[in-house]
Amino acid sequence: MSEGLTRFNQLSRAGARDLLETCAAVPRWAEEVERRRPYDDVEQVLTVARIAAEPWDEAEIDAALARHPRIGERTHGQQAEAAHSRREQSGVDTSDTTVAQQLRAGNHAYEERFGHVFLIRAAGRSAEEILQSLQERLGNDPGTERRIAAEQLREIAVLRLEQELQMTSHITTHVLDAVRGTPAVGLGLTLARHDAEGSTQIATGVTDSDGRARDLGPPALEPGTYRLIFATGEYFAAQQRPAFYPQVTIDFVVEDSQQHYHVPILLSPYAYSTYRGS
Repeated sequence: MSEGLTRFNQLSRAGARDLLETCAAVPRWAEEVERRRPYDDVEQVLTVARIAAEPWDEAEIDAALARHPRIGERTHGQQAEAAHSRREQSGVDTSDTTVAQQLRAGNHAYEERFGHVFLIRAAGRSAEEILQSLQERLGNDPGTERRIAAEQLREIAVLRLEQELQMTSHITTHVLDAVRGTPAVGLGLTLARHDAEGSTQIATGVTDSDGRARDLGPPALEPGTYRLIFATGEYFAAQQRPAFYPQVTIDFVVEDSQQHYHVPILLSPYAYSTYRGS
């Protein structure tokens, strides 16, 4: 049983439903998946999730769609939903002005025609693939497009849930707020590979209710130098506390692609420390 599934089985009822609603903002669906715990394996959870999502009614579809950002618009919040969106749209290069303009125009045309955001499972798709799909779907009648949007919602929900439940990523962290003596909850962070040419972002995340981030990228990474960036300034600003460091950056070396690396920090507004954890 994966660590993620064990954690899901052990969450409180409210905690499990909150996690599920970051995958899809459909309370009835979250309640149905939660009440069947404990689960024996990840596929069992996903099967229940797929069945419970067939069908969602019109109000549930509207509620879930309303929580999704437009394709090409980066979310900056520290909530789990925002982290999911950033991860899913990581292949969409908004620095390309032509692509960004085409996405804006396509999103506007779609919303004018159908009355809600254009939604597609962005994970694993390039901006060009997404734009092609957007143009094709603009030709659908409203009933057909509604069905497709609902299918994409369910697909995204199950994919997000699978990511939550799968094994711990190769790199994990735990942040303790040393002044309060409590976990640092909701602290945003970024994992990147660092080399002579600069940094390549691998994943973004946010610390959970225990101050931990367990889903920072894949379960295995190539040997090399990596960088963890902690958004400490945003974390303290949200609590109306001053901070000397706007962010904390830690570079470290991965030597073994089969070994787990845990990089925790002990944090205060004016100091931090780190070490190689286990």
